[in-house]
Amino acid sequence: MSTTSHTSSLEGSFISVNGKFSMGSTHEQHHPHHQQQQEEEEEEEKKENDEKLAVDPTVPRRLELSARDTKLLSTLETRLSETQYPDQIESAGWSYGMESNTLKMLVQEWKHHYDWQKELSQLNQDYEHWTCRVNGLDIHYVRHDPWAEPVEAGGEEAGPYGGKRTVNDKGEIIMPLLLIHGWPGTWYEFGKAIQLLKKRGRFQIIVPSLPGFGWSQAPTQKKFGVRAMAKTLHELMQHLGYKYYLAQGGDWGAIISRTIATLYPEHCLAIHINMLPCLPPRLWTRPFQFVKAVTGFLLPSIVYKKNPREQTSMNSLKLYAVEEGAYFFLQSTKPQTLGHALHDSPVGLLSWLGEKYLSWADLDPLKPETWPFTKTELLTQVMIYHSTQTITSSMRIYYETYHNRDLDWTLRHPVPQSVPVGVGVWNKELFMVPKAWADDWMNIASWHEFPKGGHFAAFERPVEFEKEITEYFTREQILDLFTAKRHGIKV
Repeated sequence: MSTTSHTSSLEGSFISVNGKFSMGSTHEQHHPHHQQQQEEEEEEEKKENDEKLAVDPTVPRRLELSARDTKLLSTLETRLSETQYPDQIESAGWSYGMESNTLKMLVQEWKHHYDWQKELSQLNQDYEHWTCRVNGLDIHYVRHDPWAEPVEAGGEEAGPYGGKRTVNDKGEIIMPLLLIHGWPGTWYEFGKAIQLLKKRGRFQIIVPSLPGFGWSQAPTQKKFGVRAMAKTLHELMQHLGYKYYLAQGGDWGAIISRTIATLYPEHCLAIHINMLPCLPPRLWTRPFQFVKAVTGFLLPSIVYKKNPREQTSMNSLKLYAVEEGAYFFLQSTKPQTLGHALHDSPVGLLSWLGEKYLSWADLDPLKPETWPFTKTELLTQVMIYHSTQTITSSMRIYYETYHNRDLDWTLRHPVPQSVPVGVGVWNKELFMVPKAWADDWMNIASWHEFPKGGHFAAFERPVEFEKEITEYFTREQILDLFTAKRHGIKV
């Protein structure tokens, strides 16, 4: 008995299809007709296996990014040219929202200098895009795993690609890393950080588009909030063969990372977040810190006089509630109404998303020379929403999470102490609480503050971001956790 191995060409997907060849008896080898018939049967069996893989949506396959509606793009220049702008109080500056001259400048950039096809081609060239069906949805993800191994396909177990390698060529431990974006972000928010992480050679990187964002399929049923998102991403990692993994996120990505760690602590071994939504310490566990939290929220300049960072956090929470939070309640209650306007108007979409980027990042919105990202990079974020027609489905995460009480569930469930949490505190993060609050709800293993940077840490400060998460996830405590888990040792 001998075995011949054949590698399929299913969109470059590292799938190995094994076909077994029986040499038969000595007598059979002397009959060319019988041998030809056997080869034809084997070829037919291989063809059936390939066809099964080609139609099985759960099998990971390569994806080339493209616009969902080419006609939408062909009319874009005309629609940009025909935009009608509202009046503006000249002395208002940025206080009323997206400033008209800034918007007009970005529209002119979009119309005359931005080349979506060029940018799309670059995204396909620079990143490895994949898709597979998980939890009933086709999920897009960027993947970098040079240690992946071919696996047998054509049977019921076909699909995982994690491989068995646990160290790189230098003998350093490698670990799966799940990077999770939020709103109004996309996977592209991590673009520069992905390239830096590749050079490190320490992580098997998976960066999905959340369901309903970009090239991931949108849920068609109600109640698909944070817990359903967490379940989907956890199942994605298991499906790809990453039994144990790390997770990092900001914005909704921070909330989903925390939810994953709470729901699946035996698999998600550590998380890092750069936004920290957290309730005050509980009265019955930390009474002194509870009292300090209540009075500190009312009188931050007095209670946190010796800690400017925590004083800033309290002031930012109040500012968010009064000045910045209206979008949250609108998208949590009437996302479809807003969706009709943003889906139909590219400039309306740019205004809505651009205002968030230019308000929440650490910059002066009226001075483009202070922006930590280029106009092209900002427009690419907007174009991902526009070309995939997912602005409405992306906003539904607010509605579903609010009405399904997912956020309340996450905030009221402590992260298990077995899962260490790293926190990166960038200077202009819009939602951050004092460390004493978080200490009551999770095991804070690392807390680093940065003098520059805002809500979009990976997008604004990719070098600092990459260094921060690499140093955190490769600390001895986490490496020991991975080693123990992989060898079946309880810790």
